Amino acid sequence: MRRLHRSFGAGAAIFVVFMVLTGLVINHSNDLGLDRQKVSASFLLNWYGLGRPESIDSFRVGNEWLSFAGSQLYLNDKPLITISDGVGATANGELLIAAGSDEVLLLDLEGSLIERIPWAPINNAPIESLGLHTGATVAVKSAGQVWVADADFLKWRLLEETTPGPNWSLPESAPDDLQQEITQSYRGEGLNLERLLLDLHSGRFFGSVGVLVYDVLALALGFLSISGLVLWFRSRRNGKSK
Repeated sequence: MRRLHRSFGAGAAIFVVFMVLTGLVINHSNDLGLDRQKVSASFLLNWYGLGRPESIDSFRVGNEWLSFAGSQLYLNDKPLITISDGVGATANGELLIAAGSDEVLLLDLEGSLIERIPWAPINNAPIESLGLHTGATVAVKSAGQVWVADADFLKWRLLEETTPGPNWSLPESAPDDLQQEITQSYRGEGLNLERLLLDLHSGRFFGSVGVLVYDVLALALGFLSISGLVLWFRSRRNGKSK
């Protein structure tokens, strides 16, 4: 039994040290900010099945870029907020404005959300386009109709067909390096260090096989404890018999 005890002990020692270290770090994850630290390593993101966005639709707003990647809105490479089915983005000098199929977002020039304006109370049809009309007036196309907002975005009115049309925002090709940064950020948003450590600590990182291996190692630790007690009692008994 002594030889078996030593064999199991050598194999389990690394596992015990790993579990202790990851456990300590997880216990202090809030202090260390692990939930806010995103994983960017491509092989880890691929392992978790976090793919690239199907498309990145970018709109130039002055010297900046507002981009839709999946359901995430970005200001340059900075993730801002989620929005469904982004259709357009513009700026009126004081605000950044982005539109999804069912809402209009008002943001300050730093990208902080000011207000979400749901579109359903104004028109049941989805938003098709976003733009500016006569300077800084925000316009929205929905079901072929053009709606313009007042200065405070409290009321929307239908635009007469005889008036000149708005300047609609159109997607443009953002610089390659910006698209790469958005893609990396998009994939990394789904995985943080806290989740990675928790999965490693529990064995879930390796799937069902990893959980099974961890169970076997836990049983090995139990065997070590029992066999250690047996060996200790034997040594005490042999010592007394002498």
